[in-house]
Amino acid sequence: MKLSEYAKKTGISYQTAWRMWKSGQLNAYQLPTGTIVVKIEDESSSVDLIACIYARESQ
Repeated sequence: MKLSEYAKKTGISYQTAWRMWKSGQLNAYQLPTGTIVVKIEDESSSVDLIACIYARESQ
């Protein structure tokens, strides 16, 4: 997946993801066009979390 998609999916900024790639913390490579592609080993293990909040005010 593209670096920008990875940043959105993990909840970090693009700049942080780019710095992680530059420092070698991400398993990624750069295409000749300049696009950075992050390799995802097992996408089935990624879980999208959903938060639900219920609030009620009594008077």
